[in-house]
Amino acid sequence: MKAKNTASKFYRKLKLLIYKNLFRRVEKEESLTYSEYFCLECIYLMEKPTITQFANFLDVSAPNATYKVKQLIKKGFLTKERSEKDKREFILVPTQKFFDYYESKEDSMIVNDIKECLDKKEGKMIDKIVKSLGE
Repeated sequence: MKAKNTASKFYRKLKLLIYKNLFRRVEKEESLTYSEYFCLECIYLMEKPTITQFANFLDVSAPNATYKVKQLIKKGFLTKERSEKDKREFILVPTQKFFDYYESKEDSMIVNDIKECLDKKEGKMIDKIVKSLGE
């Protein structure tokens, strides 16, 4: 039971740090809403999804996802590139404006702090957990 409580506590604290950073970033960029930022971060973390993949991930309709994407393109945070695999599809690609806005020293510090706390065995355990979460 102790491991479960420790994992739960770790998850909650990590999630709070992520949300804290999210709110700081959105406050700095006045043109983005929290919803838009969340969508942008999902697109970035999904590593160049199509609009359909993005819509399916969020479990929203294709028109709803398309509207969100158009807003982010209009604000300069996202572009669409034609897919090499299927010329009928477009891949969503964050722009340099997004990366300038997204890059945070705090994220690096969080990752480095976690790495410093782990020994080799614990690092392998984290790798195992990440793999079990799937892609």
